[in-house]
Amino acid sequence: MTTGGSGHWKWISAALGVALAGGTAVLISELRDPGETPATEVLPAALPTTTPPGEQWYDLTTHEPVESGGGQEVVATIGIGKESYFSGLRGSGVAPDNYRSWLIKNRCSRLSVWVGKDAASTTGGGAGQFVIKTDGVEIATRQASAGDAPQHVEIALADVDLLTLQDVRASRDADNAWGTPRVYCAAAPGK
Repeated sequence: MTTGGSGHWKWISAALGVALAGGTAVLISELRDPGETPATEVLPAALPTTTPPGEQWYDLTTHEPVESGGGQEVVATIGIGKESYFSGLRGSGVAPDNYRSWLIKNRCSRLSVWVGKDAASTTGGGAGQFVIKTDGVEIATRQASAGDAPQHVEIALADVDLLTLQDVRASRDADNAWGTPRVYCAAAPGK
């Protein structure tokens, strides 16, 4: 900041980052004495966006799977530890029945889900295993016991046709819970 002899500001320069559709741009503005017009220039995006246009989150519980075993059911809310989730899957059967598979046809870039034991389960204890598969190949596994805090799993998906969520429990163990399973896609998953 520079001031003239009379104490007025001669000019102030400022740079601001502005998010624009399709990337990031920088807005550079020079402010002059109160009676002058500011000069503004928008520069090209410095970093390209990593999100393809048209992608959005899809709740897997609202889309019909192409395959499922009889051991998982869709629930409107589910508790894991002390947390509640507005949509979920409850795995109450025993292996290999607890699974659901969705056709995503290379249209999805991410999976996000919380896993753990169902807080409202009528049976107690035990450990559960949560398996995520893409095109039949296991890509991630988590373990959870009753009383554990929920675990967030987020996975990048690339060139995937079929996504499967499978959980394993013994018949005496607490039910398994998948909280808010969702995928970030250019089109809805399903059949």
